[in-house]
Amino acid sequence: MPWPGITDFSDAIQQPGLCFAGTELEDATVAVSGRGMPLVYSGAFACVYSVSVGSQSFAVRCFTREVRDQQERYHELSDYLLDVLPPSFVHFEYAASGIRLRGEWYPVVKMEWVDGKILSGFVESNLGDPNALRRLAAQWRGGPAASLRGLRIAHNDLQHGNVMVQDDGSIRLVDYDGIFLPGFAGSTSPELGHRNYQHPKRTADDYGEYVDNFPVLVIYLSLLAIAADAGAWEFFDEDNLIFTRKDFADPKGSDVFRRLRGSPDPGVAELTARLESYCALPVAEVPDLETALAGVPRSPTPSALAPAPPPQKSGSAAPQQQQSAPVTQPVTGGPAQSTPPAAPAPAAARTSGATLRIPAGRPVRPAAMAAASRRRRVRGIGSSAASAGRSLLSAARSGELALVALGVLATVAAVTAGTFGAVAWAVSQRGW
Repeated sequence: MPWPGITDFSDAIQQPGLCFAGTELEDATVAVSGRGMPLVYSGAFACVYSVSVGSQSFAVRCFTREVRDQQERYHELSDYLLDVLPPSFVHFEYAASGIRLRGEWYPVVKMEWVDGKILSGFVESNLGDPNALRRLAAQWRGGPAASLRGLRIAHNDLQHGNVMVQDDGSIRLVDYDGIFLPGFAGSTSPELGHRNYQHPKRTADDYGEYVDNFPVLVIYLSLLAIAADAGAWEFFDEDNLIFTRKDFADPKGSDVFRRLRGSPDPGVAELTARLESYCALPVAEVPDLETALAGVPRSPTPSALAPAPPPQKSGSAAPQQQQSAPVTQPVTGGPAQSTPPAAPAPAAARTSGATLRIPAGRPVRPAAMAAASRRRRVRGIGSSAASAGRSLLSAARSGELALVALGVLATVAAVTAGTFGAVAWAVSQRGW
């Protein structure tokens, strides 16, 4: 019997009490279109439905082809990420018997539903705001790119449709079907990723922690390039950001590469030259983002770039919203603006029978402290505030971190004032 397709799953899911019988989704409500049909988001190998159970919403991912060792892969992924699920990942659960149709059970992955825009939709809606695009680039560098590298894993299909940007600017990654884990070393890749983001020489044998290096750079460079020159968005074709596989195959003859070499941002021009050289390397020799950025000039401030007005594309509609931290002003080179998430935000989810527990972060300090300790702390805070102020103001004068400096200085001032106030109150009340 052939494997079900989108039409088969869409027909079955209209009766959740039958297709999900005996599971927690049997009482689910399925999101529908204006015509009353289930809303479906389709990809190369799966289709996704939005379902709700009570106040919880989920993305139910149904597979339109049989994938070898799929259950084992998801179980191993769950075990590997048991205590280190990055903030950019969503909670997920693989169910081998997830949906029933035609009398047979088929697997699904139930994932946390993420409200937001796919990456290309966010970019298109922010063409007139280069600061928003640079902040997103910094978030990309210090968030997903850093955590994937730190965990020695690879998403394996980083592209606009698998990168969600939430309303608060945070980034979430979806679709974990092809993820590489150290335990998969030596095997071939179950998929090759989106053609407009992958290295032109990639084959199924290219399957390791290095495989995301190329698409990570492509996305980072694309964001900075559009921030510097909104007119570069003319290369968007609904299935990319600005690059296509054809550009990677022939960088010297590519209009995109030519335009970016002349970018008003010297960092973009240098990164473009490096990306061109990486297209000729074996996939495994493409460096990670931090290595690629070594020695790259810092980006100019937004006012210095004076980007062109957003292009008006005829007949082009912004991609619809789909399922899908503090952010600092990014620079092209230099140290990352955010650090890898060694202690992600608190969260928990059930995944293949195991709980995904996220470390809770910093412990709370006890409220009671000795008077001498309080005074030393106050003096230390005052000294730290002055030192931080001098450092950040120096950076602010160069135009790189003005907004961040002001925010941090305001926070330091508030904390210092609060601490002095607490000590004064303690002295007056308790005679300390």
